[in-house]
Amino acid sequence: MLKAKIGSSRRQRGFTLVELMAVVMITGILALVGISVFRRYVTSSKSAEATSIMQAIRAGEEAYLAENHVYLNVSTTGGGTSWYPNATPSKTIYEWHAASHGDYARWQALAPTINRTVQYGYLVNAGVSGTAMPALQTTKKPTFATPTRDWYVIQAKGDTDSDGKAAFYVETSLTSDIYVEDTD
Repeated sequence: MLKAKIGSSRRQRGFTLVELMAVVMITGILALVGISVFRRYVTSSKSAEATSIMQAIRAGEEAYLAENHVYLNVSTTGGGTSWYPNATPSKTIYEWHAASHGDYARWQALAPTINRTVQYGYLVNAGVSGTAMPALQTTKKPTFATPTRDWYVIQAKGDTDSDGKAAFYVETSLTSDIYVEDTD
């Protein structure tokens, strides 16, 4: 009788291999789900930078228009294709105020309210009614009809995960939509 009692208590103290494997599998599934949710959160937070900076630039353009009766063509260096604050946006974080950039003085004149570091690069091209908008730097190249009023185009580009595939955001004064392409 003593042996049966020792044997039965020994069984209750440990876990079977099946139970341990079930716990390992459940833990693995929860980790995969957690990683997926975390990646989506990081991606959405990075795209939030682009959209919030674009809104600050939009506000700067509208304020400039109110004072000067024309939108400011900010990106003039490199034929209007030199991204600000760094010419080659990447995973690196940059200070917004880049005094060494060729368009720095024009960005200061536009004066968007941006008091933070950024990962994306930005272009702002503007023109008057009847002039064509510049070709966008995006991969798929959406087009716009020749504007019948003064206009501006804001573009954002970033490769926030350094996979060689840039995400693009485009906003114009002609529409309230933001065109999004290849988000990281």
